[in-house]
Amino acid sequence: MKKKISKIIIILFSFIVFSSCSHKIYDALDWQSNKVTADGKITEWPNPLRFYDDKSKINYTITNDRQNLFLCMKISDETSQMKILRAGMEFRIDTLGKKLFPIAFIFPIANEIVMVKHSPRERQEEKVPGEQPDHSGMNKKMLNHAKEAQLTGFKPPLGEAISLIKNSSGISAAINIDSLGIMYYEAIIPFKTFYKDELTTLDTNKIFSYEIKVNALPAPPAHEGEGGGKEMEGGGMNGGGLRGGGGMGGGGHRGNMGGGGHAGEHGGGSGFAIGNSELYTTNHVIKKLKVSYK
Repeated sequence: MKKKISKIIIILFSFIVFSSCSHKIYDALDWQSNKVTADGKITEWPNPLRFYDDKSKINYTITNDRQNLFLCMKISDETSQMKILRAGMEFRIDTLGKKLFPIAFIFPIANEIVMVKHSPRERQEEKVPGEQPDHSGMNKKMLNHAKEAQLTGFKPPLGEAISLIKNSSGISAAINIDSLGIMYYEAIIPFKTFYKDELTTLDTNKIFSYEIKVNALPAPPAHEGEGGGKEMEGGGMNGGGLRGGGGMGGGGHRGNMGGGGHAGEHGGGSGFAIGNSELYTTNHVIKKLKVSYK
């Protein structure tokens, strides 16, 4: 009798677990009722934006109408801005909701000029004593070059690259930085370019997976030190002019903190944590949402 009761309990428990998994409720995209122009000025959007990711520090919302998918972002964090403009950002879509993301809209594209790895001496020569580097000025200069996007998994005849100034696909995107140093991003991607010409009521049960991927800058390599021996730009071992700390032993530390075992501004016992180690970390913002229909 006890065995039968145990079997019944196990069956009921399995049924409850299966039912709860199979009936998981997903939020729907907001319906885009306002006309949107992708110009990097988000006056058409509600404030604040719907979602926030605390790792990438990005406010964002994803919306749709019958013909288009819309993405809007607000980025106040300077580190995230630097990564986006220098290493690029990807908006990825999986129409099957499986998080495989075969469709990718890459904008801005990684800036190859600023991705070049300078030596410590070259970087030191670029600095003006007593002055902070003008990141905002550099960011605005790079915005002028953000005129193209890369595409993966879109329908033919769309290829790997597309001009955002003039194209016949309907895809458009723009980034802008306002007077307060806040970055705004807008993108419009027609469903016909990767899914179907127009949504119908049947699509309201459709769950898409979305990913906003903020790429990391390449980790700085090790270089020969100026004071003899190896100079490691983020973490290493054995003295002789360690720069940025994070290693073990030896005198002659040139990092922000004296003594052994401290790395740059954020600590960390190893790796390439020069200054702001977050620059060398890729952020993934992933969301599953149903499409809307009106």
